[in-house]
Amino acid sequence: MPTRLVIDTDIGTDVDDLWTLAMLPRLDGVALEAITTVYGDTDLRARMVSAVLGAMDITVPVHAGCEQPLSGRPVMWAGHEGDGVPGIAEASYASGDAVDVLVELAAREPGTLNILAIGPLTNIATAIARDPAFRTNVGRLFIMGGEFKSDWPEHNFRCDAVATEAVLRSGMDITIMPFDQTIRVLIDQADVARIALAHPLGALMAEHAHTFWTWLAGVAPNIPRNISAAHDPAALLTLVQPHLFTVTPMAMQFDVDEVFEGRLRGTPDPTSSIQVVTDLDPDAVRSAFLKALGCPDSFTDYRGAFAGDGPTTDALRQSERDAEATAESAKARRVGW
Repeated sequence: MPTRLVIDTDIGTDVDDLWTLAMLPRLDGVALEAITTVYGDTDLRARMVSAVLGAMDITVPVHAGCEQPLSGRPVMWAGHEGDGVPGIAEASYASGDAVDVLVELAAREPGTLNILAIGPLTNIATAIARDPAFRTNVGRLFIMGGEFKSDWPEHNFRCDAVATEAVLRSGMDITIMPFDQTIRVLIDQADVARIALAHPLGALMAEHAHTFWTWLAGVAPNIPRNISAAHDPAALLTLVQPHLFTVTPMAMQFDVDEVFEGRLRGTPDPTSSIQVVTDLDPDAVRSAFLKALGCPDSFTDYRGAFAGDGPTTDALRQSERDAEATAESAKARRVGW
């Protein structure tokens, strides 16, 4: 029986959400039932998803979800979201609130639905509040978020820390792909060029990668240039190729000063319902990602010695902090949602 899946995404700023959707045509054994959007201009995000799916001849309902974080934190908006996506202006998506759709799909066959959450967790937390049975109706929640090797609150968890805490305290069966592991899987300019030749959406992905890199260089000038981590694709691979990852059940400790801002600690605990990816093979994960985008195996030799600690890692962490601070201080986000 195919694995039931819903993807909850904040597509638009970084290129990695687009990479994740582009993997879908080559995924075996997955029944994608819906895609929901979250965070900020979810209408634009939903139209972007619809346009991208249409270009790949994928027919799946797309639903717009929560715009504002439960925490009240201002939405970070870079300004290039949706740029250059063919057909986005006229794209449409399904009616119906994303949270209601999540609740309904989870209740349809309790225990069988998997959700991949690759943005802030607002939709998921709202679904828990709307229907307490949602927590047990979902089979497993796969999350890209968190940081367990530094004191930095990772972007997705920080953008809606109230939602993060509600979800991680819910008792749901959860697998977390944290930032400290995803930054071990790096995609560079040469990879982007290869993807452009191999995938029907390759040119669009290349444009979005370069747009994101240009924006990031402007707000964080000291970062490594023309390179991104495959954050969200790695999270998807935890579902479809779990053998590539080492997971550890962990109890969560929430770092709180006056208000929880997304900083977490994890302590190994075999009784915990939360599994955290604590190791991976960077070459194998990168190879699986590129293969899912149609790149031949000959393209997958790489830099397996990168262990996830050191100057490159620190620079990538700092780039995300700088980008958030710049976007927030400049109020570079859309209005009128």
